Amino acid sequence: MGRSRFLLPILFSIVGIAITILAIYRVTIDQTATDYFPFIEGSLYSDIVFVLSAAIPIIALEYFIVAIPLAILFLIGNSFIKAAAYETNIMKIGESFGGIRMIRRAAAPALFSASTAGILSGFFLDLLIIPPATPSFLYRLSGTLMASLLIMPVALALFMPTWILNDAGIVNHLRKGQLDVRQCPHTEGVGRWYSSMLGGYSILAFPIAMFSINFLQPFLLTSILPSPEEIIINLIWIIGFPMLIMAFIVPVILLNEIAGRKAGGFVQGFVKRIGADVVVRSQISRVAIEKSSEDENSGG
Repeated sequence: MGRSRFLLPILFSIVGIAITILAIYRVTIDQTATDYFPFIEGSLYSDIVFVLSAAIPIIALEYFIVAIPLAILFLIGNSFIKAAAYETNIMKIGESFGGIRMIRRAAAPALFSASTAGILSGFFLDLLIIPPATPSFLYRLSGTLMASLLIMPVALALFMPTWILNDAGIVNHLRKGQLDVRQCPHTEGVGRWYSSMLGGYSILAFPIAMFSINFLQPFLLTSILPSPEEIIINLIWIIGFPMLIMAFIVPVILLNEIAGRKAGGFVQGFVKRIGADVVVRSQISRVAIEKSSEDENSGG
């Protein structure tokens, strides 16, 4: 796998972070700094840019401190829940993982951050920003973005272990005794088992949270008729806003691509110590259906 696969994610991240800083600038540049960051002089915009600048190094540190221990805990929890019918092993998987897949991997934690921030948006807006006398809808949108960035480390703490488990090929599959039961053979990555649950919450909560923030609270509950411009901007924001969060997550995914092999090796070593074997992917092939003699005669 060449280094060229990193080009698209890097460009995506740079553009997204630049747009995020510009969006926050448009809303906060005229507001004075609060006592929330008293050691930073200047506008609230200066405070936020400082936090954003520190975010990626802090999250990178979080990867090395939190991701592997949580991956082990996730593995133990999964094994405990599924021990009766499933066994845990290491499966030989492919090596290819291109730039588009890296960007797509950022989608679930971005939606998780956005959904949770939407639920807690009122708390974050009151905590971080002194509302102007007449808050604009751009102020509200930018506040939701900043709240999502604050939730992002929590989302990554939950999703990073799933990346390590998936890339290490840690899987659950039915025990041999379960194959005689009338049920479909089932093999699933341990990391995917967790990420499916987290992703399910994100996909369900995101449209509800976005509708509440962008339409229910500002317009329907206040009986204010939105202008066509506000409706269009809100709809564009709902689609584009998760991509801005993804831009901050992509650098962590790039870090995982660089350091993930060692992290995955550590997890594989732990799984082997508790009795796991290395297995290969099952091959799915078509079954030849034999024609009966009557069918052959009629066909002739």
